[in-house]
Amino acid sequence: MSKILRKLEGMAGTNCSALVQNSQSLATTFTTEESVYLKLSLQAFTLIFKHADKADAEKAATDDITEKYDEAHLQLGQRRLICFRLENNTLYISMIGQNEDVHKAQKVIRGAVNILSKVANAAHQPKV
Repeated sequence: MSKILRKLEGMAGTNCSALVQNSQSLATTFTTEESVYLKLSLQAFTLIFKHADKADAEKAATDDITEKYDEAHLQLGQRRLICFRLENNTLYISMIGQNEDVHKAQKVIRGAVNILSKVANAAHQPKV
């Protein structure tokens, strides 16, 4: 699974990434030193999406248009992190360099969302 993440990182211009389901890492290329950023960003992104869902639910009660948020960005010091919500409990978190093209990373990762979802679901299913 790490090979898939590395290939995606090369195409997107990101430094490292992780596929997380139910707050558990299914696969990661974050180094031990960088893992603190993964842990902090996971907590932050989880809260961001939780509160976005709550705001969406409140808005849906008064409006016909609902928008489900599936992307969030965060900067911790010199580290920029992008998170895509693949499903309610599955996140793809990627760290991008300060001088890298965020729009390119977004486009490449968004194009791989279906593949990442399939990989996460396959990794989480029990083996027969």
